[in-house]
Amino acid sequence: MTTSADIRAKFVEALKGSTDAGDLVFSPFDWPTMGGAYPCVLVRAPKERKESHGPFQPGYDVYATLQVIARTVSPALIGDEGSVVALAAAERLKAQIEVALINNPLIWNSADSGALIEQFVAIDSEISSSSEGEMPMAELVMHIEVKFYQGPEDFFPIPTVPINEVQIAAAVADGTLQPGIIINPQQ
Repeated sequence: MTTSADIRAKFVEALKGSTDAGDLVFSPFDWPTMGGAYPCVLVRAPKERKESHGPFQPGYDVYATLQVIARTVSPALIGDEGSVVALAAAERLKAQIEVALINNPLIWNSADSGALIEQFVAIDSEISSSSEGEMPMAELVMHIEVKFYQGPEDFFPIPTVPINEVQIAAAVADGTLQPGIIINPQQ
């Protein structure tokens, strides 16, 4: 079964070494806070929506929104030039991220040669910068919506243990014959 977490992991794998961030591509659980870790990229999968194929059909078109956050810094320069350098680096990262993901077979195909995703539905991007402090920073936030399918094969029933025998008895006063029944489906 393809999940948003699977696609998030594939995005991280595809982005490592493919942008100016190098191997500084992270998931939410390993996002660095140290100052020397820039530029860096964080990939999250915060939203997922399933649309049914109809009644009595356990098939869904799944729309997962993956969030890619990239941060860059620059030394403070005369005027606002440090934030201009950081902003240009964020714009370059945006283009590199799109190239690393959109036409990458790692994203489109699963390990068993099946389809992992069907479509990049939409990509929304926003870049902001700040010249405050000693290290002006720029941040790119991309929301990338992908579509994939989950069908009946992805929702197998929970394994159960068959019932071999059922015994039913009623509580009665001492000395009274115990009524009851034993049902054995094997016979």
